[in-house]
Amino acid sequence: MKTLIDRGLVHPQGLAVDQKARKLYVADPDSRRIMSYALHSDKNALRVGSPNVLVEGVEARWIAVDDDGNALFTNEVRNQIMKVPNAGALRGNATIKVVYDGASMLQVSAPGGLAIDSFHTFWVNKQIGSQAGSVVRAARSLAESTTADVQPLATNLEKSYGICIAVNNVFFTQPETTVYGIKTTGGSVVPVSDRFTNPRGCVFDGDGTVFVADRGANAVYSFAGSMLELGTVQISKVVDFQDAYGTAIFSAAVPRTGRGAFVAVAALLAWQLRTWIGQ
Repeated sequence: MKTLIDRGLVHPQGLAVDQKARKLYVADPDSRRIMSYALHSDKNALRVGSPNVLVEGVEARWIAVDDDGNALFTNEVRNQIMKVPNAGALRGNATIKVVYDGASMLQVSAPGGLAIDSFHTFWVNKQIGSQAGSVVRAARSLAESTTADVQPLATNLEKSYGICIAVNNVFFTQPETTVYGIKTTGGSVVPVSDRFTNPRGCVFDGDGTVFVADRGANAVYSFAGSMLELGTVQISKVVDFQDAYGTAIFSAAVPRTGRGAFVAVAALLAWQLRTWIGQ
């Protein structure tokens, strides 16, 4: 494991990778910024370029990137889900659009983590999840969506933190002990493991494995996440990491070894990002 970024951040929390553009985004709420870094891979090493400010003046804790390179992030304090269109970001004049606002929608209630697939955007709520939705699903085209396109998938928790999609499964974390799963189409909510301490961010590597940052256990764990039927899973510790919070995956071609997955972890108090390589 190596340090990837050790300066210029205050309390990094949410992470996201734009695979096509080879960029890492870091939500740093205490500096009221979202930072972006070009990613460069060389053999078994990963490094970042100079930091750039994507968004300033917003207290963002969680961020995700869609297939078109649009960055979506949640503003828990203002009860909003916001978007930075890719075209504006590429020109260096990023504009922020509010795509869902809790002032007019019950389904946005102190939003936490969010995740995006080819069809929908999913997010969790950190307040009154039993009413607003512990997990909410919305049509992918957020700008044209209406309230009819928004559906709570789960209402089992008042407060949730992280969320990730693994093929047809959605996994989300509660403040203590348990990670839950539900199908992307809805259905029964299943506790997949109660062996965590304080699970936070999670991410799917695209090859069958889900990684979970456990802030209370100071570690990152993994489990098989692409099962057809949701059920209890066995978790394995991947690495010790002080105050682990957010996670993200970057896949790169590695000479002589095929493809390698670089996993980045954000530490809330360590003020640095570290990486390790999973084969």
